[in-house]
Amino acid sequence: MKVMEIKNVRKSYGNKEILHGVNLSVEEGSIHGLVGRNGCGKTTLMKCMTGIYKQEEGEILIGGQPVYENPEVKAQVGYVADSNQYFDHYRIDEMVEFYRQMYLSFDQQAFFDYNQCVGLEFSKRIRELSKGQSMALASMLNLSIHPKIIIMDEPLSGLDVIVQKQVKDFIINEVEMKGMSVLISSHDLKDLESFCDSISMMKKGKIIHEGTIDDVKSDFAKIQVVFSNGLPNGLSEIPGLVTYSNLGSIYTMILTGYSNVIEKTLKEMGASFVEEIPMTLEEIFIYSNQ
Repeated sequence: MKVMEIKNVRKSYGNKEILHGVNLSVEEGSIHGLVGRNGCGKTTLMKCMTGIYKQEEGEILIGGQPVYENPEVKAQVGYVADSNQYFDHYRIDEMVEFYRQMYLSFDQQAFFDYNQCVGLEFSKRIRELSKGQSMALASMLNLSIHPKIIIMDEPLSGLDVIVQKQVKDFIINEVEMKGMSVLISSHDLKDLESFCDSISMMKKGKIIHEGTIDDVKSDFAKIQVVFSNGLPNGLSEIPGLVTYSNLGSIYTMILTGYSNVIEKTLKEMGASFVEEIPMTLEEIFIYSNQ
């Protein structure tokens, strides 16, 4: 069941269109990663998802209801921004009280339990926190709402490795125990690969790949080929070839749409050895943005 549906969303700033007909969905009780280069439109899309911005075209539905100017839906959405602009003169305990008054579902005991692991001092003012501490605070506050869906823009940025693992454990526990859904962006693709059920890749305001990690990986193939007699003519004409490199007689090729037909073609061109090897999400991201 889809908890969030984004249908043909377009968003512009002045005369510049940032989002070009974006389509994306998040399954209930899943963790969905959103990746893309800086400036590709991720943060703009997330602000549309949370109802901060209104799109010019398309629909953004949470639980089948539009999010923009819908307080009932917004109350079910947690949002951790990439830069959390809280009241910087507030102490942490005052921020907790603010959330308690703002959200009927806010679970103060859950926040205290989270902070037992993270160890923020309640008497500290927001302006005294490091970036990592501020991100940890935002994550704990929003998870304590027990939202239907939480949207997190680079929430692990600035966290040390211990707190990073703790925050990931908090997220996973909320998904498993409460059925919460997550949409999370991160520049650490290795982390997302081990953490997410599905993923969307953005490029220049569009989604270029979407699906489970395995689905996205299946769009590309990395193969090692041995040409004992040197590079054959016509290699660059292989269908779906993205790029290739070599170390001596061993060539590493990246392709889309790899098949037995291409393997046969390579052997006919003189390949004495052809083997497909695993690709990482990071490699796919790099080759998708070339």
